[in-house]
Amino acid sequence: MSWFTEGSDHEGYVVCVFADGMYGAGGKHMQISLMTPDGNTIWENDNEPDSAAWRPPSQVVGWKVACSCEPHRKHVILDELWTRVWDPAEEDLTRRRIYAGGTSSDDATYVSDREDLEPLFIDQWHLHIAPDLHLHTISTLGDQLKKIETQLDDAVAAARADGLSWDKIGRAFGITRQGARKRWDKQATDSTD
Repeated sequence: MSWFTEGSDHEGYVVCVFADGMYGAGGKHMQISLMTPDGNTIWENDNEPDSAAWRPPSQVVGWKVACSCEPHRKHVILDELWTRVWDPAEEDLTRRRIYAGGTSSDDATYVSDREDLEPLFIDQWHLHIAPDLHLHTISTLGDQLKKIETQLDDAVAAARADGLSWDKIGRAFGITRQGARKRWDKQATDSTD
């Protein structure tokens, strides 16, 4: 499972962590596809039936949230580790300790599908993408503001063309007559330069 947010060129998801520092994501029944820390998948060699491109879920020691960051053309694996525990009584989500089945279970592969864990993973991912989301919001609102200012300028020009006074225009906008004239009267602005 992965997550996208409008206005963000990021895709968040969970990767499995192995004891030797390798990562894994996706796969097939009882096999997890390996990937390097920079997000490159290690492809299976068709000539080798026991290719090192796959590992069993029993070898997963934890999980991390990862992100494919398109604006930066990079893959990021976030620092916080969710540690695997082997006894359900030891699970403690506040300490990032997750039980994902015994050694014969495939649950470690699908830990991101757990409804109680997904919001916790997404919260971590949101902290990572927050700066880009803020910039997207600023850009979007800036574009909207420019359009509204153009519409306002056109409305004031139309009102003046129909003979409305600076006093009425100023009151409609919530400023003084002098403020309205200073803001929109090109001739008044040009004569004060």
